[in-house]
Amino acid sequence: MAHFDEPVHLPRSPLPPLAYKHLYAFNRGRDDQSSAPRAWRELRITLGLPEIEVYRLLPSAKDFEYSGYLTKTRIRYQAGEATEACAPMARPCTFHSHPTKNPHLADIPSLMDIYSFLNFRHLRSITVGATKIWVFDKTRATLGTVRRLAAWVEANHFRVVARLMKKDFARWQASYVQTAMRELGWISPKTLDDMQEQWPGILRDRLKIKVRVFPRFPKRTRDEQFQEATAAKRLPSQTRWRQSREAHRP
Repeated sequence: MAHFDEPVHLPRSPLPPLAYKHLYAFNRGRDDQSSAPRAWRELRITLGLPEIEVYRLLPSAKDFEYSGYLTKTRIRYQAGEATEACAPMARPCTFHSHPTKNPHLADIPSLMDIYSFLNFRHLRSITVGATKIWVFDKTRATLGTVRRLAAWVEANHFRVVARLMKKDFARWQASYVQTAMRELGWISPKTLDDMQEQWPGILRDRLKIKVRVFPRFPKRTRDEQFQEATAAKRLPSQTRWRQSREAHRP
């Protein structure tokens, strides 16, 4: 049950803190490491703002990713690269955005996004696309998947890394993620359209991840649509009238 001092945009842990930390001993704190000091930018979260409206505040860009984390009253974020952005994934609630220049691709979480959610300690992970926002949450059922991942990592990590680095050093990390996810029962849809339709069900059924997909922008009301249509109809005649007036001005 949520407490009054816990905003809805933050997750609830399915385990006590110490037990949850022990579960993630297999990643040896890699989710709390930073390669460089971070210069965080901040956005304020208004008290009582609905959950989805908080997520709609999260930034994105056309050509690069943003990443960061949410607290009770702040969104802290920084700019990343074209295809990646680092976030402190030991924080309870993290986010990253996809470049919006290709909306169809931006609206789908990557396999790395899903793997990172399972592999690191964050309880909620938010992926901001061009028109959609994906929210992943860990439940008690999800922790069963995490335990399977932990067992596989402990038994296979170094052997698999050595084999993949020898085979293709440039792509070993992507191949490692694909190998680990297949061991968890992941099935990749064949097309982007299939991904849009099938991924929520695959995430829930095979990986036991709680997933919600929100529209990034609110739907317009009928009154708003009517006002916009009315304004569009008026624009050509007004424009012609202004042009005619300019033409006959001495």
